[in-house]
Amino acid sequence: MRGRTALVTGAGTGIGRAVALRLVELGADVVGVGRRPERLAETARLAGERFEATPLDVRDRAAAAAFVAGLGRLDLLVNNAGGQFVAPAAGISRRGFDAVADLNLTALAALLQAARAGLTTAGGRVVNLSLSAPDRGIAGLAHSAAARAGIAALTRSLAREWPGVRLFCLAPGTVLTAGVGDELPPEVLARIVATTPLGRDTSLAEVAEWVAALGSGVADAVSGALIELDGGSGLVSAASLTG
Repeated sequence: MRGRTALVTGAGTGIGRAVALRLVELGADVVGVGRRPERLAETARLAGERFEATPLDVRDRAAAAAFVAGLGRLDLLVNNAGGQFVAPAAGISRRGFDAVADLNLTALAALLQAARAGLTTAGGRVVNLSLSAPDRGIAGLAHSAAARAGIAALTRSLAREWPGVRLFCLAPGTVLTAGVGDELPPEVLARIVATTPLGRDTSLAEVAEWVAALGSGVADAVSGALIELDGGSGLVSAASLTG
């Protein structure tokens, strides 16, 4: 990855931080953005001089577009920023649904459009982070599942329309980050992990390594693919998050 520039959204915590650190280890110059400056500063402390931290809310269309345009050539875009809350579908307000759909899909789509020129110049690559098997439906995450299924469709559509740019949708299973621990109690997380054919979670290191591999060019014969890094959980009925 030496000599390449990567933009990682949501780089202050969890998957985004792990990805940023791995890309820096492999020689990339990484620009990390996120909403919380103090978290980005911690990532910067861990990453060293090839990491540039910039507070940015990707939902601010004008600010995000101007920032991405200023980067110029872009070899890798990692769309990791996202979030949701657990609730039965009947209990999700319109405002709540719209907020989750915007953060996880429509803001991402706008950022992709803003990055198109830089990616095309570089013959770049995009890794969109998703959830395991969103098309199957996820009880308790109807809003997020709908948005993440949209990400997979968007990835495939842009792979058809943007020649020279490789796009991937990477869908981890249960990644036991602090954020996931805030959303779900330990017994629910354990039940979800236990239902996977491999009976295991997905580690931060595994997600970071897959992003790095896809971003490095080892899969350049592929574009538009949904890759489920989930221990096989997409093959079985999902454990309920609300039961």
